[in-house]
Amino acid sequence: MPFLAAQARLLGVSPSRLRASDLRSPYHGTRAGEMPAIETMEDSVRRRALEYSPAMRSAEFFCLVAAAVLWGAPLPFYAFQVPSNEDGFTERPVDVGVILPARAARGRGVRGRSIRAGWGSVRTDPATGLRLTSPATTWAMMGPILGRDDLVALGDGFVREPMRSDDPPALATIGELTAAVDVGRRPGVRALREALPLIRTRSRSRKETQTRLVLTDARLPEPELNFPVLVGGSIVALIDLAFPELLLGFEYEGEQHLIDPEQWASDIRRYEMLTSLGWRIIRVTKSDLRAQRANFVARARAAYSAAAASRGGLLDRSSSAVRLPQNAISNA
Repeated sequence: MPFLAAQARLLGVSPSRLRASDLRSPYHGTRAGEMPAIETMEDSVRRRALEYSPAMRSAEFFCLVAAAVLWGAPLPFYAFQVPSNEDGFTERPVDVGVILPARAARGRGVRGRSIRAGWGSVRTDPATGLRLTSPATTWAMMGPILGRDDLVALGDGFVREPMRSDDPPALATIGELTAAVDVGRRPGVRALREALPLIRTRSRSRKETQTRLVLTDARLPEPELNFPVLVGGSIVALIDLAFPELLLGFEYEGEQHLIDPEQWASDIRRYEMLTSLGWRIIRVTKSDLRAQRANFVARARAAYSAAAASRGGLLDRSSSAVRLPQNAISNA
């Protein structure tokens, strides 16, 4: 557990012990144990925030990337890096904020941020006891850093509603995100206003959000998210993205589905069950959202058109959308 060297001295710890090789001084006046051998980017942010926390002034709080990670929100790789002086990139310093007119933090490994009064709210994280910007303020402050799709994914993560019995409550509401944008001409406000209407409450991952945006950017209708499939009044599956009137679904397959034998076997049984119920499931991979995006869009359009045709729908060539007869949904 990180601690202040001055406090340790008051408790009788000797100066030589505080200089021992098994202790580090990650920030001025602090001490911490040895570095982990391996850690994720998110774990690095959490560790460095905890190491800085003993030295925090009462006016300071974590914000931006540090706050997003502490809230458990999804972020892309590039959010964890900043340009270095050697024409490359380096690990992003811990973002520490204050409300004006307080003086912003300075020092090795931290990046001070000054926030206008009324432009942000601060909470205490119940899990760590750390002070950090609220989820809505955190999202709004990320406007200058993230692209549209990643802003939508971050917003989706904050407003995600519980869909299973063990899911936590949403961290924010769309109304709170809107209020955070409407405080004024904050940095990144255009990007925030573009992303805000696209945020939904039923996306369970960044990749699900990205898949949805690829489909809608291709002018396909917006699918329902984590659609519950009922058998005998019980939910037997949640389909990542679904057109229930067409019995057509899209499921994102993360890499863990390939390396976990139990997950792989469960997936096979699940897809067999959905097929027996009349569903066609299109499985989506990381490459479908990147290098093979054009091919994926073509596959999605073809699957949508075929499903609509089997239901008596008509393809609207001008919008690539399918118009369904009124009885299609009731017959699904």
